[in-house]
Amino acid sequence: MENYQHNRNQEIDMVKVSDRLKGYLSRVNDSFFDGILFLKRNIIVLVVLFIAGGALGYYFDKGKKTYEQKLIVIPNFKSVDYLYEAAELLTSKSQTRDEKFLQGIGIKDPDVFIEMEVEPIVEVYDFIESEKNHERNLQVFRIMAENASVEETLKDMATARNYSQHLVTITTRGKVSADEVVNPILAYLNADKYYGEIKQQWQKNLDIEIRANDSIITQIDAIINTFNKDARAAGENLVYYNTNTQFNELIKTKAELVEEQGRNMIKKVNYESVIKPSSVMLNVKKKSFVSGRMKFIVPLVFIMLFVFISSFIGYYKSQINKRKSIAGNE
Repeated sequence: MENYQHNRNQEIDMVKVSDRLKGYLSRVNDSFFDGILFLKRNIIVLVVLFIAGGALGYYFDKGKKTYEQKLIVIPNFKSVDYLYEAAELLTSKSQTRDEKFLQGIGIKDPDVFIEMEVEPIVEVYDFIESEKNHERNLQVFRIMAENASVEETLKDMATARNYSQHLVTITTRGKVSADEVVNPILAYLNADKYYGEIKQQWQKNLDIEIRANDSIITQIDAIINTFNKDARAAGENLVYYNTNTQFNELIKTKAELVEEQGRNMIKKVNYESVIKPSSVMLNVKKKSFVSGRMKFIVPLVFIMLFVFISSFIGYYKSQINKRKSIAGNE
């Protein structure tokens, strides 16, 4: 008896599932046929929207393209924060269409300038191998490595201050020359009075350091020459020294000073500007999902809007008729 009841319940469940499936397929079929009727009623309107959208999209595709001017710069004299804040300021001036300000810094046609963005060029190993802060930077990197989001930490502003190079991206409408946008912005960045004074002092300090190192190297050379002369006078054919002797320390000190002088000569070149450009790439075409696809996107948007509006009107009318029918029956 129990088995019979169990089988009976299963049969009833299968019938219910079958009925639901048939109802679902019937609704799908009705919806598909409604779509065919909708297409039949509005075929002319849809064709017109498709042609008009395609023409408008083609016009957008042929319009003035957006380009990027990319610069790799070195912010000297601890001016990293200044560079990022200046980029935000220039972008805001563009967004508020402050043409007077933009023309005042040398951009003759403010309409071509869209925005300016800055991001650090992550140089983890150069950061770690910094000659002055090697141990501190290594410890910082170890802490970052323990963090789950190392990539985000490396690009975080607090970390970005320690990178020597940063990528500046200036977005423009249409192609531009360096004199139109890039050079005026660089001139504006390097015209800050405070950092101009700091630059002069750093340059003076660097020159003093270079002269002092040259003097020490000259003195070390003189000591080494004297030692060699004394050795030759004593009849020695070979200068031999132990790693623990003061003479060897002089040799090591000279090697370190020569290496430091090489870095100082590079600094001397970089210290010519507060924001020193190391490379410039002009008119890199900015690509996005819609680039060159507007001729397809615009017609699709027009048709979707028409279908949505028509469906909404049909839904509204059906609900009104439903309420009128209910009110009439009452």
